[in-house]
Amino acid sequence: MTLHAQDTANVRNERMYTLFASGQHTVHGGWGAPAAAATRILDQDAMLAGIKAGWIIDHRLTFGIAGYGLVTDVKSPGYDAYLADEGILTEGPSLFRMGYGGLFLEPVIAYRSPVHISLPIIVGAGGCGHQYTTRTRPVHEQDRFRYGTDGTAFFVAEPGIDLELNVLRILRFGVGASYRYATDLDLEGVPDDALRGLNLTASLKVGVF
Repeated sequence: MTLHAQDTANVRNERMYTLFASGQHTVHGGWGAPAAAATRILDQDAMLAGIKAGWIIDHRLTFGIAGYGLVTDVKSPGYDAYLADEGILTEGPSLFRMGYGGLFLEPVIAYRSPVHISLPIIVGAGGCGHQYTTRTRPVHEQDRFRYGTDGTAFFVAEPGIDLELNVLRILRFGVGASYRYATDLDLEGVPDDALRGLNLTASLKVGVF
């Protein structure tokens, strides 16, 4: 007599990765990544540099933190006009400064594929303002400068989409785009929506995925 039975060994080896499923083995990992973003601020090309880090659950969802800072000089002619109206004489144009960060969430779609999609979002807060210099004494007496700043805080939400490539088991390279939505600014000489705009992003993740 011949009998046919199910091969349970193969069934056990076909692991089902599900999030929050009882009775299943959950895989944990973590990674960190330098990141960069090209954007426009005050009608000028600008570059942001940042860092991301997170804890990834079952290869599918990352919880972490992320932040960006403006690393290129962005001139602010509107603020220069405001300073002139206030009788403040500056040495050169004032420069706009900005940085933000907060909670980072990132679902991953088709994580088994060497090329896949992720949907990052940053929710947090930041600060922005101006930096300018003005002489405290006449030039012929002494070249001393007083550094002035004027700033404000804002909240930010930045959803995006990334195309990621698994370069090595511990290395992923991603490019994508995001939209930075920030609350209205209360800053003289600057439009209320100055920080809202599109980012073109790139990142290099190193870790256990």
